[in-house]
Amino acid sequence: MLAVRRFQRLLLIVNPVARTVSRPTLAVIEKALSADFKLEVLETANRGHATEVAREAVADGIDLVVVFSGDGTINETVNGLAGTETALGVLPGGATNILARALQFPLDPVEAAGVLISAALEGRARRLDLGRADGRYFAVNCGAGVDAAAMKRLDHKFPASKAKFSRAAFRAVAREVLAGYAGRSPDLTVRIDDGEPQPSISVMIGRTDPYTYYKDRGVRVTPQASLDEGLDVLSARRLPRRSVLRIAWQLFGSARHVRGRDIDYWHDVSRVRVGSERPFPVQVDGDVMEDRTELEVSLARDALWVVA
Repeated sequence: MLAVRRFQRLLLIVNPVARTVSRPTLAVIEKALSADFKLEVLETANRGHATEVAREAVADGIDLVVVFSGDGTINETVNGLAGTETALGVLPGGATNILARALQFPLDPVEAAGVLISAALEGRARRLDLGRADGRYFAVNCGAGVDAAAMKRLDHKFPASKAKFSRAAFRAVAREVLAGYAGRSPDLTVRIDDGEPQPSISVMIGRTDPYTYYKDRGVRVTPQASLDEGLDVLSARRLPRRSVLRIAWQLFGSARHVRGRDIDYWHDVSRVRVGSERPFPVQVDGDVMEDRTELEVSLARDALWVVA
């Protein structure tokens, strides 16, 4: 749903340790935003802080919360704004910037700020559907299995620069795929809407295509996904070692992996349930949640106002 909104008071949330946030760039963005809006700026201090700040902004009557950071801090802010009338704006400040790309913002943060200011002055806003994983909202993706295990491994390293993040992410995914999931027997079950449970080793739920990025190349895990539709789900029943390179090649291009005999794919669904006898890892928008034996993911329609 598109609408015309009037924005006057704006809060800029900045993660000072995000991988592409710099003080000179931040100074330019602050000056540009303050020229047209009553601006407040807050830097996050720890994990989860952005959610608290976003909730306080809603209570204080802030019209628009802009996040200059990566998808993790954006996700925290989304969880503070979902279900309210306060809108979200995003500026790319992380390593992958999936939501900013999906909303068609430039990857240069200063240029993106110009686009955002123009949209906000014109009052251009839309309602965005969100995913919700055991009560935790997500804007772009949720994984139960290999990508979550890789993010969990990567969390312990926290590479500071974008280049180091890309290298570490590649190594983490490769290690989990080859050592943890290739040749593995199904230990998960996945149920889509009211369907029957299906065996799986890994489940990935996407709202965008690409699902994520490696450097500037899109990884097309859920190639039919769109922010304008429901949840797309890819489930791998098994991953033969001989198929790993072929599937990796298809993920970066043709996306023919979704037609593979060991792959199940569902488009535009509303509910996903994943279960297992032993705990499995879960990630939402790149942020690792606690391991669990059951996960329920649903579609929250029109949950968030977004300026784009």
